[in-house]
Amino acid sequence: MKHIVVDLEMNQTKRESFLSTGLSTETIEIGAVMLDESYNEISCFKTYVRPEYNDTIVGKITKLTGITYEMVADAPGFNEALKSFSRWCLSAKEKTEIHAWGDTDYSQISKEIALKNYEVTENEKHLFSEPWNDFQKEFDRVIGFQKNLSLKTALFTLGIDFSGQEHDALCDARNTGILFKYFKDEKLFKTTLKKIKEVMEPEEKGVTLGDMFDFSKFKRS
Repeated sequence: MKHIVVDLEMNQTKRESFLSTGLSTETIEIGAVMLDESYNEISCFKTYVRPEYNDTIVGKITKLTGITYEMVADAPGFNEALKSFSRWCLSAKEKTEIHAWGDTDYSQISKEIALKNYEVTENEKHLFSEPWNDFQKEFDRVIGFQKNLSLKTALFTLGIDFSGQEHDALCDARNTGILFKYFKDEKLFKTTLKKIKEVMEPEEKGVTLGDMFDFSKFKRS
């Protein structure tokens, strides 16, 4: 089995478009990595996507992602970009599972598939007709946090530095893939948590960074 970790970047739609379509954001970048059975990256995918419901990239989105309209103006539209992503996923030629940090990306893809009349083929049903695994929810449950952790904070809890540019779809997917490897490798996961616990364990009474974590919940199920 292969594992695909995907991340999307979105732009806000124009107000009139939102009122007519109900779509508040649309995809402007798709990034993904493919992991083998040992959770090592074996392939990657990235494409910009030309928005249909806004002819500009909102300023705060450019500030967050670094994406300008010039970067997406000549990019493929949603249907073409999603088809390219689909072909890349299917190139694994075996069973695949898709994972994302949170449930927002799958919800976004589903809305755009319906609105933009993307025809999901029989071969694509397992990619787009079934919810993607919410890795953020799974990670938070095992770590014992009630609130959703950001990807960067989740990496920090395992002593891993974020690599690359945040809010770049491929970088986010790649870092999620790294976290996924640590999480799924039981021996690596337990060893890492043990090291962090040793660092955070207070030497004397008082509130410390270690008090943020309930290490009794670091159990795999």
